[in-house]
Amino acid sequence: METVRTRGGGQVARGLCALLVWAAAGACGGGSDTGGTGGAGSSLGAAASGGAGSDPGAGGGGLSGNPGLGGMGAGSAATSGVGGHPPWVELGQGQVNVQGGTALSPGGVGQNGGLVHVLTIGDAAFDPAQTAVPAQTVPATPAAATAVDGSALASDVSVSGDASIAGSVSSGGTDATRKLTAGGDLYVTGTLRAADLGAARQALALQASGTIYVSGTIDASGASGQAGGAVQLTANQVIVTGKILTGGGSGDTSGGAAGGVTIKTSQGVFVTGTVDASGGNANGGGTLVAGAGAALTVQAGGDVGIAGTVLIRGGGAANSGAGAAQGGDAGFLVIDSNGAVTLGGVIDGRGGLAEAASGGGAVGGGKAGEIHVGESAAPASLAVLVPLVATGGDGDAMAGTGGTLTPAPDTGSFVVGGTHEIDLSGGNSMTAPGAGGLLNGGPRKDPGSGGVHVTGDITVDGGSILPGGSGNGADGGRIDMQLIPTDGAVAIDQSANIVVSGGASGGTGTAGGGGHVWFWTKDGDITCAGHVTTNGGDAPDDGGKGGLSGMIYFFSDNNNNAVEVPLGNLLIAPTGVLTANGGSGTTGGDSRNYGMTGVVAPFGGGDAAKTQEDIAILLNCDGEHGNTNNWMANNGWLYADGGVHNGHGGDIVYHGIPPNARQDPKFDSYGDYPVPSGNIENKGDGTGPKGSFAGE
Repeated sequence: METVRTRGGGQVARGLCALLVWAAAGACGGGSDTGGTGGAGSSLGAAASGGAGSDPGAGGGGLSGNPGLGGMGAGSAATSGVGGHPPWVELGQGQVNVQGGTALSPGGVGQNGGLVHVLTIGDAAFDPAQTAVPAQTVPATPAAATAVDGSALASDVSVSGDASIAGSVSSGGTDATRKLTAGGDLYVTGTLRAADLGAARQALALQASGTIYVSGTIDASGASGQAGGAVQLTANQVIVTGKILTGGGSGDTSGGAAGGVTIKTSQGVFVTGTVDASGGNANGGGTLVAGAGAALTVQAGGDVGIAGTVLIRGGGAANSGAGAAQGGDAGFLVIDSNGAVTLGGVIDGRGGLAEAASGGGAVGGGKAGEIHVGESAAPASLAVLVPLVATGGDGDAMAGTGGTLTPAPDTGSFVVGGTHEIDLSGGNSMTAPGAGGLLNGGPRKDPGSGGVHVTGDITVDGGSILPGGSGNGADGGRIDMQLIPTDGAVAIDQSANIVVSGGASGGTGTAGGGGHVWFWTKDGDITCAGHVTTNGGDAPDDGGKGGLSGMIYFFSDNNNNAVEVPLGNLLIAPTGVLTANGGSGTTGGDSRNYGMTGVVAPFGGGDAAKTQEDIAILLNCDGEHGNTNNWMANNGWLYADGGVHNGHGGDIVYHGIPPNARQDPKFDSYGDYPVPSGNIENKGDGTGPKGSFAGE
């Protein structure tokens, strides 16, 4: 066992198996039919162990992201609903993954994490405790249904009542699209194979006045190197318990592009089976270019539930020699609905990985997928039941930055629950890791009371230098939730853990700085009973310097009226812990400070907006001059310590008045009623000075 760098400056013991997978995806798992067992997963975010099993099994693997996500990918084809697709390691456990493509071979460049943009009417909840997608059943095909065979599908087909496709049926003709229309329900219980048009497969358009049931397979996937054909389903309702396959075919030097899948209904859409619109892989020598994944587009008049396996990832490029390898770009998941949307299972929108057996050619991962919900028709609510991973792809020469999540509920709230529920961390690299991503947005309706409620984990760390590499760690990302609803509140419960720390450096480099965690309300309370951490990264090698701390800023009077209105209290509960420490190193990193003993930086608008960056922790319930009608209190613990060795302690600033100040008989609205510090620690290490505190 060896000690290696982690995001956020910590250290963790990691076995050889997880290390090997950095050199090649799927290195340590077994090659059995069920695939290898996922490894513990490194905190560095590489896909942890688990080799690619032979068909139909899929290799296990850890998840890119943070320490706790390792090992999530272990599973067989029975878990994920697909067979092995070397060089990919399948995501065996439920997650929504739009990681940037990885490229860990010499000179490899990883890609940025994907964009997730969500508009809803009610809550946007990333929380496994939400109601699951109901199990779907497919009724028996009616005896009177018209059986459609291959000879009929040599041209377009229209059936007045129910129709069925049973057994093995192939479409024909040279038309770009083959159409099948049913006046009643349409049952696909067998396999419908799209015709071969040469460069691509024929597109399939199925339409029914009732429900389209897919318990069999609709297969428009490409053959070797061939592009897949598009599939469109239009009906009153669509239920998929089987498979829709439009993936590009794999080839020696190039992979085919996938065909898009479009589902349009006046009522609901439920997918508990498999939709595979992934790009084709390229596994050979020379110059490799993998295929692009395609979009799954859903336009529904009712509820949408996905609880199966959706693959929109780019193809992987695995070069057996020293040539170039380019991973394919992933596709998009686009959902517009007038009902409720629930996402579970596996939604794999990873950018295509790229690797080469030896150096000499350009190696680059593919672009991450994107997820867009509600941009044309906002659903009543959104529930994401599995972890969201939008991390940057690891890269030898350069890694990708973390992705962006923008939840925008209307009258509802942004809710986060569950272990490792959101990860927007940057990728890791031998020389240039990626910065953490961005979580922004929040409720958008005013007047309204939509807020933010966190009971689970959010991680937006900067990437680290991989073992044996040298360079600076990457900065942590940003959480910036400035609520629009006047009465919207922020609640960070005791079980919550928010981490936005810098990545570790290598050699004599400087570790990444901690990121920003800003929660701002107008007249809504801010209550923190959980943990918020914005530490600088560690520098574990000789000569390295620890990272600068991040900044925590809670502000509960963003409409600047607390002198007139008794709303917007700010409380750090007894279990609440805010931490903004400098990272450790041969030279310790500082916690943010103004550099003057007993003096803290000005804060607020104008030039003070710049100087406030010299504050490690800022708690503010007063946006105007004068004693407020609201209050603030620290009943928990605040840490802004300098890093080992000799790091400078950080500055902690309060702005407001304490509870019950206005009930004091001596209260004078023109007086000064500073907030007691409560439990704080902002010590320097060694010769590093102590930070300052101000309770204004």
